[in-house]
Amino acid sequence: MIKRSENNIDILFPLDGIMLTDAAGERIGDTLKINARVQARDGRNFTINGQPLPNLWHGTYRADIILDKYENKIEVKDVDTGETASVTVYFLKKGFKKYRFSLDDNIWFLQNLTENQDKYESMFEDPYLALLKSMHDKYGTKFHVNIYYETERHGGWNISQMTDKYKPEWKANSDWLRLSFHANGDTPFRPYSHVSYDKMYFEAGRVNKEIIRFAGEEAFAKTVTTLHFADCSVEGARALKYLGYKAFVGGFDSNVNTGVDARMYLDAAQCFIMKKYGFYYDKEEDLYFFRYNGGIQHVDVERIPPRFDQQERDFPFYQFKDICLHEQYFYPEFEKHQPNYYEKMDTIMKWCQDHGYEPIFMDELFEFNTH
Repeated sequence: MIKRSENNIDILFPLDGIMLTDAAGERIGDTLKINARVQARDGRNFTINGQPLPNLWHGTYRADIILDKYENKIEVKDVDTGETASVTVYFLKKGFKKYRFSLDDNIWFLQNLTENQDKYESMFEDPYLALLKSMHDKYGTKFHVNIYYETERHGGWNISQMTDKYKPEWKANSDWLRLSFHANGDTPFRPYSHVSYDKMYFEAGRVNKEIIRFAGEEAFAKTVTTLHFADCSVEGARALKYLGYKAFVGGFDSNVNTGVDARMYLDAAQCFIMKKYGFYYDKEEDLYFFRYNGGIQHVDVERIPPRFDQQERDFPFYQFKDICLHEQYFYPEFEKHQPNYYEKMDTIMKWCQDHGYEPIFMDELFEFNTH
């Protein structure tokens, strides 16, 4: 998946735009030592960031280098000819052994809060939010909740009708509970794969506006979201960037055999990077990506720990967990209701705790620091 350079200096590792954590090398204080690899014709005299780059075997050149900043330029130079090749790599100092818990397809709990505003003194009297708070109290989990604008449930409802009664509580709990745009509604499927700039701007913009109205700026996860079906056109991504979103999660499946994929707008080479390293910065669009790898919705409770254990072995460079459940499965009225919803959530939180993973919001991890 590496593009051949015009001057025959191919930097194999690190790749341009990848975002590395401690899993990629050796943490030394506030820096990361990694082993850079370059491929070129035998017998050339190279330096990498000014230090010698030895030819170890059949045109493979290797040397340890230090990443000491968030953004690091790595330049390989042929001392004899002056030819150069360079990449930019990012060091995510907070990206190792962390997890994010996101919840998709949310709106029913907001409808319930509004319908019971005269009954509930606290928003945590809602059963769904009560579950989230119990997990936060037990494990310190932070929840990122992606919401719809409208639902057909109970005759139809949208979040412009959402009560602002609980706004002080949203603000008070915004250190662990935040909201962002997900989609206009549950249907159609894959709504943003070929979306126009204007449609995305309209649908995301009005959800953002309502979140701020009823929950406040503090509870608005303004820089990170999961789109419905984790797919989007580049025009849609640009609209979201204009609205303030900077980072997106997805599976980054580029399936050329079946034609069914979910990769935002990234190409096959970028999806390869995502699969192996988990984090990526697209400097052309100034957008950040991270890979979803914590699907537990269709996994039996007893299979969750061995599944996550295997992922650690299969993807050693990506020691980060992005975990996701969907709201509707919590409710007995839903045809695909999962009565073990609590057990699934508790099992994965315990796995994270037992394996040294700590909760984090992504604006902190990417150093956006908007909150």
